[in-house]
Parts: sequence; structure tokens; C-alpha cells
Amino acid sequence: MADKVKDPVCGMEIRPEDAVSSVDHEGRTLYFCSHVCHETFVKDPHRYGHPAEEHGGHAGHGGH
Repeated sequence: MADKVKDPVCGMEIRPEDAVSSVDHEGRTLYFCSHVCHETFVKDPHRYGHPAEEHGGHAGHGGH
């Protein structure tokens, strides 16, 4: 089983195989816990394209 990765938008730790979506960015594959996080990333990829430290929580999508 793969190690967990961090959603670059909300910081949630997920397994790549459980990710809702992913995107290749600057030579790395980034994984997202929800479509909301993926869409947020796509709107401003340079804000989130580096390892997430503290980019906020899960506001805007429930179920987590």
C-alpha cells in the first residue's frame, strides 16, 4: 500500500489510490481529496504548487 500524500490545497493526508483527482505540476503528481480542492488548485496553481504548510482548512466542502 502506498504512503499517504498531502492534498496541496487543504493539507489533508490521503492515499494516492483514494484521491478524487490528480494533476501533474512542475514534474510532480499532486493528489486531491475532493473536486473542490482540485478546482481551487487549477484556479491558482502557483499558490498551491509547492509543499503545503498551512493553506487553510476544508472550508467549502463537507464530508471530511
